[in-house]
Amino acid sequence: MKHLLLLLCLCLPMLAAVAPSALPPLQIAERFVASAGWAEMKDYLCCEVASQAKKQTLGQQIPVRQRRRCELIQQDSATAVVAVELRDSASRRDFYLHFRHDSTGWKLGAIRSLAMTHLGPPMVALLTGLPRAEVADYDRKHPDASHAFTVGNLRLWTSADADIAAHFHRHQADFQKLLRRLQVGKFFATPLPSPNEPAAEQAANADPAVHTLLRRLFLGRVTRRGTECGSCLTFVIGGKTNSSVGLLYQPEASSLPAMSPNGIIVLRPLGEGWYLYKTS
Repeated sequence: MKHLLLLLCLCLPMLAAVAPSALPPLQIAERFVASAGWAEMKDYLCCEVASQAKKQTLGQQIPVRQRRRCELIQQDSATAVVAVELRDSASRRDFYLHFRHDSTGWKLGAIRSLAMTHLGPPMVALLTGLPRAEVADYDRKHPDASHAFTVGNLRLWTSADADIAAHFHRHQADFQKLLRRLQVGKFFATPLPSPNEPAAEQAANADPAVHTLLRRLFLGRVTRRGTECGSCLTFVIGGKTNSSVGLLYQPEASSLPAMSPNGIIVLRPLGEGWYLYKTS
């Protein structure tokens, strides 16, 4: 028995020495996206990321010239989300690291970004290269979404988070006008779920004042569906399939939907109840 206790005492310091140190999500994110390697990487991964990151960190797969900035968006006792911005002289893009906490500490479980954005620049290049006569013809054929609106909307859809936030702050007065018109019109007065929701949504988007402001702000539509928040007004910029981006209004923070890898992948506060959101 004494020999067993002695062996245990000798082994405990060795076990403590090899056990990974507890790191918070932001530090894990910064090490995972750094250009240098990270020998202890696998100790801080779980779920789908553990099977994806075999030998290299994400940072080792990113061009060295790109600057990386990590920002903690949300953290509670069980989950956390860190936004990562990649930037160089020519481009700026964002993705989101989703963490979960288990008995051994924080683990990176999923990486998400807005899908299909590579389709935007070629479409913008095509549209902006049209001669004036073809632009006029485009406007005649698309009276509900002019050439200028389509180009602006595509650019906003594929913009970095910082640029979308800047667009919101530049035009905040018009966003507030749009919100007031929707509130005064009581288009969404009936709580969800409601069988009349499609008709209410159609009426809201067809309202002349609402439509004018949506087009001025390069927004596709307003809805209460698609973000798992029936009490939120969602102003959709655009997206493909189930991956969308837009602005969300909910003045009560306690009523906001939770972020998750398979739902709202990021929810950035912009002030006064407004948020930038993306879904996956």
